[in-house]
Amino acid sequence: MSQPYATEISNPHRDDYWSCPGCYHDLGDVGQGEHECPSCNRMVTCTIEFEPACHSELSTAAEDEE
Repeated sequence: MSQPYATEISNPHRDDYWSCPGCYHDLGDVGQGEHECPSCNRMVTCTIEFEPACHSELSTAAEDEE
């Protein structure tokens, strides 16, 4: 078996679409759990993770006070 491209991969802003980190094959909506990649036969653990993000926006409250 060839060396994997990566050991982990994510599809940001998706909760229904996974890819194999070993060969970048699109697994699609396989759901969470252990799955065998049909392209490279590696076992892949699929999970849904929470990625925090810092968000800023201009407040209209300061403009309303003027």
